[in-house]
Amino acid sequence: MSEVTVKCEVALTAEPRFVSVQSYIADVDDRYVATYKGKEVDGNMSTIEVLREDHKLIAEHIGEESFAEDSTQGLTTDPFASAHTALPQELIAKFDCLGLRFDGDILVIGAPKTNWPKIEEYAKSVKLKIKLIDAGEHEIREAISLTQTIARSKNNSFDIEVSEVGEAPISALVQQIVERAVLERASDIHFEPYKEDLLVRVRIDGRLRLLVSLPSRLAPAVTSRIKVLSQMNIVERRRPQDGQFSTTVGDRHIDIRVASVTTVHGEKIVLRLHDARKQSVSLEELGMSGLQLEQFSRMIRATNGLILVAGPTGSGKTTTLHSGIKAVSVSWKNVVTIEDPVEYVVPGITQIPIIDPANAGFAVQLRAVLRQDPDIILVGETRDAETARISVQAALTGHLVFSSIHATDSVGAVYRLLQMDIEPHLVASSLRGVVSQRLIRRNCRFCATSYKTTAAEAKTLEAFGLKAATLVRGAGCTLCGGSGFRDRIATYQILEMTEALSDLIVSRPEPNEFRKYAADSGMTTMDHEAVRLAAEGITSLDEALTLMVSSE
Repeated sequence: MSEVTVKCEVALTAEPRFVSVQSYIADVDDRYVATYKGKEVDGNMSTIEVLREDHKLIAEHIGEESFAEDSTQGLTTDPFASAHTALPQELIAKFDCLGLRFDGDILVIGAPKTNWPKIEEYAKSVKLKIKLIDAGEHEIREAISLTQTIARSKNNSFDIEVSEVGEAPISALVQQIVERAVLERASDIHFEPYKEDLLVRVRIDGRLRLLVSLPSRLAPAVTSRIKVLSQMNIVERRRPQDGQFSTTVGDRHIDIRVASVTTVHGEKIVLRLHDARKQSVSLEELGMSGLQLEQFSRMIRATNGLILVAGPTGSGKTTTLHSGIKAVSVSWKNVVTIEDPVEYVVPGITQIPIIDPANAGFAVQLRAVLRQDPDIILVGETRDAETARISVQAALTGHLVFSSIHATDSVGAVYRLLQMDIEPHLVASSLRGVVSQRLIRRNCRFCATSYKTTAAEAKTLEAFGLKAATLVRGAGCTLCGGSGFRDRIATYQILEMTEALSDLIVSRPEPNEFRKYAADSGMTTMDHEAVRLAAEGITSLDEALTLMVSSE
């Protein structure tokens, strides 16, 4: 059977490229298939025939119907359109301002403080009641881009209509979905095929929400487009595949990881979005309480030992690890990280990506790093017993080792090491402490409003030893997509090892017994920290209580 070589040289472009179906199929022949010699797939069809059939099928489906009128409603609906259009475009462009929402008859405007006098002068001249909120130029410009994207959608950018020769702007559709997701601060895009629909959902601040519902007939076209971009095998439809590509949205370079899996209704594709401009934060910006910050600072400033950060996928472990590394990184120390992938690029630190997990995973790379005279090592994840054992040995031989681990809480992380057959006395000798964390949504500062604490809420606060006469919640605006939340903040549980706790590990008590001793030593719960953030107005009490429900 002959080998098929496929060469992909494509990139997402801001302008859609409209071509006839016939020329589109020829384009696939010429650009994506460099050589083929009749490889048999799916019965008697060659690779090139499969490509042609795919795109003929797409053309037929698109020719039979355009998008239903409400199929792109998620992409074309703007709940704050009246606020956006309340200011003239000239003013918006000149002073980086945007109407975010109406509070009664008052227009809430986001703009940099330096531009407030001119905006107030305009509002006075047209007798417009306004409330100004300080917003960065980049925040407002991204919000303006989002409103323009929605406006373009209303102007038929998402309508697929095939003329007599047949035109299929699938690439434009995929591009604008990615662009919309980036502008709405999404971390993931899910393309989910069902019997009647292709649902496109985006994860924003940890929550999935529907972006658009497309006809199921478009699923093969959308899937093929994404596979071509990410250099995946578009012929293989049964096995899971991984790929990646990058694109630019405005001035932002976005790296995208792609994963596909076959479902009963076709291939589901998930895109993980990573903004290359993402910067690590300082320790003070993490959201730890004063006591927790002191504990964490003591842990990371030790000359050697193992520091673990525990939590599920997507709980912000990498951000916490890099904040710790950033705080202790100095010019006279050799700091090395092993990551999959490298999320934060830090000058002055040697960062090693895991390119071949099967043959050069964390354990292999960690062994190599130990021959590079390191002072501080960050191991992106402790996935197996081998990596755990090498990390412990490195910590015991004078290195400061940071790593993440999947565990429900700080005490659970200790027992994960024990379950990996690391001897209790080695764990007790090497471990400096464990940070466990979860993410909750932060109140949107552009629409946050305070209100008097109800009797039920006061009772909840009292149960955690807290008081607050007023609480805060978001009213919903353009910059938070109407949710009342913008960005997330971590709630922490910190287990700082003491001599008594180390001695206790050696005896390997039951987890609940160890947890009780740790609590007596000053370890608080993540539930308590979440409610504390609500009492301080950083999040809503309802959001804080979701952490309690999810951890039960």
